[in-house]
Amino acid sequence: MQRLYTFLFVFIICGFQLQAQNCQTNPPGGLKLSNFTSCSIKLTWKPGAPNAKFQVRYKPATATQWSNWIKTSTDTFYTFSSLKAGKKYDFNVQSKCTDGSQSAAVSKSGKTLVCTLPDVLNIVAASSTTVKITAQTSCPFAKFSVRYTTATGVSTIKTFQPASTYLITDLLPDSTYLFEVTTCKLDQNNWTAAQPIHLPKLPNIVFILIDDARSDYFSCCGAFPFFHTPNIDRIANEGVNFKRSYVVTSMCAPSRASIATGLFTLKTGVFENGTSLDTSKTTFPEILHNNGYYTALIGKNHNTFLQEGKDEFDYSLESHDENQGQINYLFNGVIKIIDKPNVETLTDSAIAIINRVDDPLLLWLAYRTPHYPNDPLAAYEGNMANAALPWKPDTAKYSVNYPSFLYDGNNEDLLHGKAMDSTYKRLLEVIEGLDSCVGILYDALESTGKLDNTLLIFMSDNGFTLGSHWLNGKSVAYEPSMKVPLLIRYPEWFAAGTSVSDQIVTNLDIAPTVYQLTGINYTEPLDGGSLKNIYDGTYNRSSFYYLMLNEGNGSPSKRAIRDLHYKYIHYTCFTDTVEEFFDMVNDSLELTNLVNNHNYDALVQTYREKYDSIRLAFGDVSPGPIKPCYISHPYVLKEMLDASEEPQTTPLVYPTITRDNIEVYIPWKQADAILYNEFGKAVGKWKLEETYSKIDFPALAAGIYYLQLSNDATSVTKKLIITEE
Repeated sequence: MQRLYTFLFVFIICGFQLQAQNCQTNPPGGLKLSNFTSCSIKLTWKPGAPNAKFQVRYKPATATQWSNWIKTSTDTFYTFSSLKAGKKYDFNVQSKCTDGSQSAAVSKSGKTLVCTLPDVLNIVAASSTTVKITAQTSCPFAKFSVRYTTATGVSTIKTFQPASTYLITDLLPDSTYLFEVTTCKLDQNNWTAAQPIHLPKLPNIVFILIDDARSDYFSCCGAFPFFHTPNIDRIANEGVNFKRSYVVTSMCAPSRASIATGLFTLKTGVFENGTSLDTSKTTFPEILHNNGYYTALIGKNHNTFLQEGKDEFDYSLESHDENQGQINYLFNGVIKIIDKPNVETLTDSAIAIINRVDDPLLLWLAYRTPHYPNDPLAAYEGNMANAALPWKPDTAKYSVNYPSFLYDGNNEDLLHGKAMDSTYKRLLEVIEGLDSCVGILYDALESTGKLDNTLLIFMSDNGFTLGSHWLNGKSVAYEPSMKVPLLIRYPEWFAAGTSVSDQIVTNLDIAPTVYQLTGINYTEPLDGGSLKNIYDGTYNRSSFYYLMLNEGNGSPSKRAIRDLHYKYIHYTCFTDTVEEFFDMVNDSLELTNLVNNHNYDALVQTYREKYDSIRLAFGDVSPGPIKPCYISHPYVLKEMLDASEEPQTTPLVYPTITRDNIEVYIPWKQADAILYNEFGKAVGKWKLEETYSKIDFPALAAGIYYLQLSNDATSVTKKLIITEE
């Protein structure tokens, strides 16, 4: 028995040795080729010798030189890639055993496909006139072709260079097309299976534009806690609220011209009210009117549309009489008298259009509300009479470091105290009536089934100070004047209840948004960007340029850069050095002008350089009105120096632009001060014996002067500019 066990053990060991050394006589078998593409072929085989490892190689059938061996471990398959299309190849596989022996190479030949269709294909309707195609291919290709066919059998083929996305534009809305694609040559007639794509109807656009409304009039944008605008809020609750929305010029006609064209004020040529938009400028209502939209203008026109030779609207009911108790309208060019509150008349007209007009519809609904003077609807008059208005600190008058023209009576009418309180309460009652009309408009869109296929926009043409900083107007570069509400509802683009606060948007963005929405290929340059792209993050804006030439009211031109952190304002006073600089993160009410705080010198200089470059980029080369203004009641030097982190070792003079006095800091016990005119003649002398001193000048002619400050060892000269009275 023991001999038998020994024999079996020796036989098993020898059997294993024979198997391990059997690669030479047991090559792989059953070779097959599969998964043919234009750049790859898969080779599979059955193992010959057990526990063998394999290696493969290939060569073009016409070549004599094989590739290097490619190790595949114990796998019994390998995909050869990077092959050339339509070529025949020879493929080898051989076994390698652990004892170092290897089998003969076994061959199989095959030919790659002439071309390969996409592995993954996605065809979707991107809009009512555009189809977007994305494709993934395993093999490179030279051209990507799309064939689309209408229901009538008319085919169109478009060919593209390889890309990640392909757009087919200028299609017919509310239509079905069959789409096929190929990466092969067209004469091979090798297409993917036809895929039907139905394009939706063109979306409606209802653009509600209100008048002189700052953003914090509405509860979704920061109104007083007790005040609510539920119907207007609904747009934000069911759509998007752009929290940082501004106008590039805060005046009715210039802002409306920019909204309609997507062009900056310098390009529209509308710098103030009373100026008509030139007929050479293209507006988006005009483009939509020419592309199948029924267009209606209801409300305030303000010389934006329907100029001589222009016919942008199928229907127009223009608010014609700008007086309180307005009853006159231009109905398709004919005077019409309607004895009814303006806000109700416009709403009734808008609802009639919504009810009778089929898609697609553009409704430009321009309420004159809450522009002054404007009476509340009867149902809301007196609602706010007993309300306690929690005024913010920014309603105080600037007392230091502010532009001299703010309170000179030529720029803004003052509004404060009881007058401000009663005016604001009445305005809130007016807005309650407006909100009720927006609710009625909402109901009309819902009942007609138009709501979800409608881009509903709510915004204002500009803001209004209404008591902020003791001012009453809109032509300044402060937040209440330039910041406006912008709420949009369109479920296809914007998720309900979202807001955008990390991007700045402007009134220049409305026209580009409309063009993207409608799929209209508008090729002229625009200064704005699509709000859809800003919302998606594919287009970013962190700052904008503000311009108010303001040629009609006696104040200087105002220009500003507003970004997410700071605001720099520049005024064209004849000295060209009057500025304001605000930290908008830490001082959102713009209470403290930092331009003369030396801790901010480097930062202010950075913004001066930004201002110069942006102004140049916009072609803003004309200074506009230049006025004899200055900084009133600037900070005292002591306050400035106490706030400084570095000790001051040389004399300072403040301000360097003045009319009758200056403040002087000297780092010495005493100093002599002599004022010279530009011809070198002394016109005043003083003995200074305190660190901080005030010098009152005699009556001096406007011009350039030089103040020499000296002690026994040192002399310093400061340049001064004396302004006119």
